[in-house]
Amino acid sequence: MKYRLFACDLDGTLLDDEKRISEANLERIRQAKNRGVSVVITTGRSYTKAKQYITETGGKDPAIVFTGAVVYQEDRIIRARTLSRDIVVDIIRLFNELDYPPIVYPTDNKKYYESFGRYQEEYLRFSSGFDGSLVQVDDLKGRIWEDVIRVSVIGNEYDMSLLHREIKHRFGSSVTAVDTFFKEAGISIFEVLDKESSKSGALEFLCDRLDIKREEVIACGDNNNDIDMLRWAGLGVCMKNGMEEAVRIADYVTSRDNNEDGVAEALEKFVLG
Repeated sequence: MKYRLFACDLDGTLLDDEKRISEANLERIRQAKNRGVSVVITTGRSYTKAKQYITETGGKDPAIVFTGAVVYQEDRIIRARTLSRDIVVDIIRLFNELDYPPIVYPTDNKKYYESFGRYQEEYLRFSSGFDGSLVQVDDLKGRIWEDVIRVSVIGNEYDMSLLHREIKHRFGSSVTAVDTFFKEAGISIFEVLDKESSKSGALEFLCDRLDIKREEVIACGDNNNDIDMLRWAGLGVCMKNGMEEAVRIADYVTSRDNNEDGVAEALEKFVLG
C-alpha cells in the first residue's frame, strides 16, 4: 500500500516531553513530503497553540485542531463545527452541578472561565505561556454564547468515567465527548464538542477534498482523543508511550516513544522504507 496522507498528533507523539520536535522527526517529515505525502497535524490544541509546530513541519498542508472541530489551511478555516447556544448553556449547568468548573472555547481563541477549582495549580502550570488567552468572567451560563467550539473541565484520569457517563445520560448522541491525559501535569482534560467533531471526521473531510482513500491514510497518536482516528485510518500507529486503549486498538505500536523519535520510526517503516 502506498500511503498518501500521514496524520500526526502533537503532544505525546510528534513532540517530546519538552514540547520540541526532534531533528530526526523533522527530517523524516521533510522526506515524506518530498515523496508527495501530505503531513497533517491533528491535535486537541487550538490553532494558535499549534501554529509554531505546523509552521515548523512545513505549513502548507491542512491542519486539524480542537480535536477535529476545526480544520485550517494556511491560516484559513476551511471547516468548523460548533455547539448550539442552548447546548452550551446546558453543558455549563451540568458541569457546575457536578462541581467541575467549565472552560468555554469560542472561535476567538480565548478561554472563558469562572475558576479552575481544585486543579487550578496544575492547570495554570500546564497552560504556562498561554495566559493571554485566559479570560475570567463572573457568570458563564448567563452569557450569550456564539461559535463555541468546545466546553472543557479539568480532572484526573479517575474522574473521566463519571464525566462520560453523565454527558451520555444528559445529551446522548447530540454531542461528542473525549478526554486526554497529560502525564507531565498529572491532569486529564475532558471536552464536549459538536456531535460531528472528531479527528476521524476531519480526516474524512480532508480525504474527500484531496481525493485520498481511507486506506491510503496513516494516523499516528498516543492518547484517548486519538483512538477514533487510529481506528478509522488505513493504518493506525500508536506511540510506545500511548494510553492503554490506544495501544490496544492500534495496528502498529512503535518500539520508540515520543522522546526517542517514534514518529520517525513510523515514517521510516511505512512511508520511506
